[in-house]
Amino acid sequence: MSQFGFTLILFAISALSAPALWADTLVLDENLAIELALKNNYQLQQNQERVLEAAAGKAVALGSFFPQISASGSYTRLGTLNEFQLVTPVYRQLPLRVYDPQTGQLIGFTDSVPMPVGADTLTMPLGSQDNYILRTSVQQTVFTWGKLINAYRIAGLTLAAQKAAYEVARQQTKVQTIEAFYQTLLTEKTKELIKESYEQLKRHVQQVERLYESGLASRLDVMRAKLSLTSMANQVIQVENGITLAYAALYNLIGVSEKTVLVLRSEFNVESLDIDLSSVFDSALSNRPELNQLRQTLRIANLGVQIARTANLPTIFTQFNYDYKKPVGFNDRWGKDWNATIGVSMPIFTGLANYHKLKQAQSRYRQAALAVKMVEEGIKLEVQAALANLHQEQQNIAFQKENVAVAQEAFQLAEQRYNNGLLSNLEFLDIQLQLTQSRVAHLRALAGYTIARARLLRAIGKI
Repeated sequence: MSQFGFTLILFAISALSAPALWADTLVLDENLAIELALKNNYQLQQNQERVLEAAAGKAVALGSFFPQISASGSYTRLGTLNEFQLVTPVYRQLPLRVYDPQTGQLIGFTDSVPMPVGADTLTMPLGSQDNYILRTSVQQTVFTWGKLINAYRIAGLTLAAQKAAYEVARQQTKVQTIEAFYQTLLTEKTKELIKESYEQLKRHVQQVERLYESGLASRLDVMRAKLSLTSMANQVIQVENGITLAYAALYNLIGVSEKTVLVLRSEFNVESLDIDLSSVFDSALSNRPELNQLRQTLRIANLGVQIARTANLPTIFTQFNYDYKKPVGFNDRWGKDWNATIGVSMPIFTGLANYHKLKQAQSRYRQAALAVKMVEEGIKLEVQAALANLHQEQQNIAFQKENVAVAQEAFQLAEQRYNNGLLSNLEFLDIQLQLTQSRVAHLRALAGYTIARARLLRAIGKI
């Protein structure tokens, strides 16, 4: 492939990656990337909704302490109405005969007086076929052996656990965004470096061709130089592909349209961390939201055990009903009525279900306690690994910086010696390749340190 062909490749790549004139442009730094990610991340939005749900659940639990007021209305039509039958005597006005007490003869009649002459049956309906009732009820739980207060505490701990879960997602999003941002920045700077090396190598190829035309270089030297240039052009294409993937990940994290052109404005952060290494493990165990979430879960499990222990104890409640109904008693009319109740509810036998529910609650508490211990140990290992990785990246930066300085000096000497005919073309190409590799390695070390720094801050819960 000719040099003109290589130039066309680079021009096509640059054209494809250049911002379109009609596209929006967003100048992006680390802080803005994190801000957009926290604003647009779907997982964070879902966790926010869970926090709101838990807050509403706490309010529901609080409502259990207040009287429960309800209203109802009904109409009942009785198909058969019970009746009460009463037998009553039948009276008539009759005069009574009057006899002489000595002779026993009838001497006259008295005035008419009521006298029973028979019997009659009276039917009385017990109620009315049409029954209406409008009722307002007030019910208040009086004593539950701490069930209500413990349920309210559980709701509060659930809210705290959801807030901790939101903080976990927030920190993870920040670290992922930092990694994606600096990985993209790394690919951009690597592209610039590779293109610069490509231009240097292209100038070298032109020089080798001039030397070949002058009889001072062999055909093999020209071929080797062009092969190196072809390999470098292939590296440019690979870097461009890496940039496409890196930007895709970054677009996804910050939640902006891929039609928006991103212009990264930042440098790799190599500042040392201002943390007390002697207390770094204590800081992690105190600040990590995962542990906070599990500790809330442990407290919830403990309250669950307390509730399960009171399942077989009696519950005392009161209820008051105020009615406006028809009929009222035996009167077929609208009227007012009320009744009040105080009651005790207590399970007598549940097939040992409450006993086994207590065993379940105790097992959940033990599981939660073990989970806390496991996560504590895992966090300690994570912090230890993050510290070691940060120290390694610090040393790698110093090592790669020294390598770049040596490789740069070696390349300058090699260029002079080659121009003076004291160095072979193959040796010159090797030294140039070493310079490119050392510069790329230095960039990777800088990006690695920045990412390792963010991971350590995440490990100790201070990001």
